[in-house]
Amino acid sequence: MTNGSFLISISGQIEYITALTTSGTSWHCKYELITGPDWKIVGGLELGLSQTVNITQNCSKIVLNYPIDIVYKSSNIFGWPQLILSVYEGFKLKGYGRIHIPIQTGVHLIDVSLARPQPSSLLGYFGTFFGYQPELLEPKMLAEDEGIGLIRMISSGEIRCSLNILTQNLVSLGYDVGLKRN
Repeated sequence: MTNGSFLISISGQIEYITALTTSGTSWHCKYELITGPDWKIVGGLELGLSQTVNITQNCSKIVLNYPIDIVYKSSNIFGWPQLILSVYEGFKLKGYGRIHIPIQTGVHLIDVSLARPQPSSLLGYFGTFFGYQPELLEPKMLAEDEGIGLIRMISSGEIRCSLNILTQNLVSLGYDVGLKRN
């Protein structure tokens, strides 16, 4: 590789959702990887939609095992990849999650906290009695700093991700990736 660029490979899976659920419901998950302007996709998909999981008995773990596999090339660490998750029960939003992709190489088990927006008006609160759930028009806005503190969110579960990170030329370009936490 030339021109001071590096590669990062992100592979793994969205393993399961931790949430109390009843039989007869169906769940699915969307993911999107958000990066800065200098990042280019070398291979793989930056967004995806999992299969629908139909629940047949009451449980607290909804297994997805949905794969993620993408390779990026960049010359600047600004805009390091972030994973945005959207979890749905049927068509009803159950929560959003966001993490920065770890900078250290190796396998990482990550529990991502989920949160969903709360209504911001009296009309919105009345709407919740009729099944209305506020959603973000663009979930990728969670990856930005501006205005994110203005959204009132309530915790709504967790989702487990297993990610394997590989990098090439990152350390040789002088970037310190630190020590991997145990």
